[in-house]
Amino acid sequence: MQDKVTMDWTYVMTGLDAHLSDEKVRCDVEEFFNAVGRRLDVDGEAVVFPPETRVHVVEKMLVRNPEVRGGGYFLVKSVLNPTFQDGKYTGRALSGTLKIMYDLEGGWLDEFYSRAA
Repeated sequence: MQDKVTMDWTYVMTGLDAHLSDEKVRCDVEEFFNAVGRRLDVDGEAVVFPPETRVHVVEKMLVRNPEVRGGGYFLVKSVLNPTFQDGKYTGRALSGTLKIMYDLEGGWLDEFYSRAA
């Protein structure tokens, strides 16, 4: 059996946060909502996002994919109007989830919205 090789990923995580900060994501989501008239058509129904919609970034992922330009992309999972208890996200969002795909330079590529359960 081979010995496990461990690697310190701190510099990668720090770089990801610096390149794609939560604040940048929140600003990008706000610009997106404004660009679509603060509403999306989901399964034939309009979903409205008022100006007071709160955005909380839950996950940031670096995806290695040689099939896309630059060899990969960033995927950010954010929740809309999240609920918190004792200062911690409860895992519940009142207005759904918005996943955003960014190119490696931080440009918005695509988005995927899902309603709250």
